[in-house]
Amino acid sequence: MVEAGARVHVRRVQRVGYSSLAVSLPRRWARKWGVDKGSKVVIRELPDGTLLLAPETAAGAASGRWKALLELPDGTEAEVERGVIALYEAGYDAIRVVAPPAALGALGRLTRRLSGVEIVEEGPGYAVLEVVLDHASLGFGRILGRMSSLVGESLGDLAAYAGGAGPEVLDRVVARDDELDKFYFLLVRQASMCFRRPHLLRELGLSDAAEILPSLYYGKTLERMGDTLVQMAMYARESGRRPGEALVAMMGESLALASAVFREGEVGAASKLASLHRSFFEGRSPGEVIGDPFLSLTGNFLSLCLDVLDARVELEAVKRPLLAR
Repeated sequence: MVEAGARVHVRRVQRVGYSSLAVSLPRRWARKWGVDKGSKVVIRELPDGTLLLAPETAAGAASGRWKALLELPDGTEAEVERGVIALYEAGYDAIRVVAPPAALGALGRLTRRLSGVEIVEEGPGYAVLEVVLDHASLGFGRILGRMSSLVGESLGDLAAYAGGAGPEVLDRVVARDDELDKFYFLLVRQASMCFRRPHLLRELGLSDAAEILPSLYYGKTLERMGDTLVQMAMYARESGRRPGEALVAMMGESLALASAVFREGEVGAASKLASLHRSFFEGRSPGEVIGDPFLSLTGNFLSLCLDVLDARVELEAVKRPLLAR
């Protein structure tokens, strides 16, 4: 199967010696990737017989692991946390952190915010983190589906609070945001791994690298929805007010429609979502929306749901077949 936009090279198979077969590599490709006599390449066989070939520097060794060193001799806990998350998202499998003992104290908490990360070695002024994760079992669709479910669970807690439940349900909304962040960090990591190791695309549920950006856009939008619900829960606790049940129900309906739009591309769902967004703002003045935190946050949530339409449009655009020139 040839991907849209892929460059196709046709070569004759040559016999080398008595039993070996060989094909030549395109010169332009070899120059681009620094492949010369003695270079190593990684060849991966797919179930349909297709062979994927990549330079070792781009695909990683067949069974190798990407390693990184993070040195922060004067670093703080916040700097260590930011650095490790960035390297995790970049797709590294092992991270050696060199920092003051006080700053290294953040690593224990951080491993609970990153999927599949463990501290495998510690010493004076350093620690080694490894990612022990089966990436193939966590494709883009599964991660995005879980993120959407988490946002839905937070909406369920807010609906319960609007209906008279105790403030403990608001604590669940706030706590759940860490799990939502955890899946978003993993989503970015999977995207980085696809760019580093293109053969992983199909394993992670994508047919083309161009689908990565719309998926990340959708994931970031879900993460921002979670942040909005956290702000609503915190305001509800501080003010003692309860959001209107109709407002929470509207947000729940918008989330369901947005998820259907991105997953299935349902035109009817997109139309209903746009109509919900329009009806919310048309019936209220800007001052009314801005002046009430519940209304303001609801409007923000509905606008984020509407942003999912853009993610779906981008996804359909990259999947559209190229027209012959």
